[in-house]
Amino acid sequence: MITKKLFFIALLSTLFLSASSSVSLKSLDGSWLLRTVDGYKVSKARAILDFNAKHKKIDGYDGCNRIEGKLNQHTNNMYSSKLTTYRYECRNSTKRFVSARLHKTIKEGFTIQKAKMQGEKGILLQSAHHKLFFKKMGG
Repeated sequence: MITKKLFFIALLSTLFLSASSSVSLKSLDGSWLLRTVDGYKVSKARAILDFNAKHKKIDGYDGCNRIEGKLNQHTNNMYSSKLTTYRYECRNSTKRFVSARLHKTIKEGFTIQKAKMQGEKGILLQSAHHKLFFKKMGG
């Protein structure tokens, strides 16, 4: 069972890497719906990131709470942010899973790349520990 999971994760990683390229911050303007976290479908958590390139801000909803923060650019394609949020009780396990990984990814620093997953175009936020695939809303 573990071997199948590792194979699946390796396969997803290969698919992401083969279909990805870097993006400019300006092209990210707008709202993005989180579709997968580390290969698991999580769109029911309704986590959303809103990028504002002009003001270098990021805000949205982490599945449990509203979030916002200044987007810090460290290199051409490496970003991080210290998110501000008001913590409310989060009873749904999927939403807790999403919230924890989204916060960790953004805090530890992430790259942003264009990506395609299961026929959907979007972006991949990747940190040292997590891969988050988002699809543009309204587009």
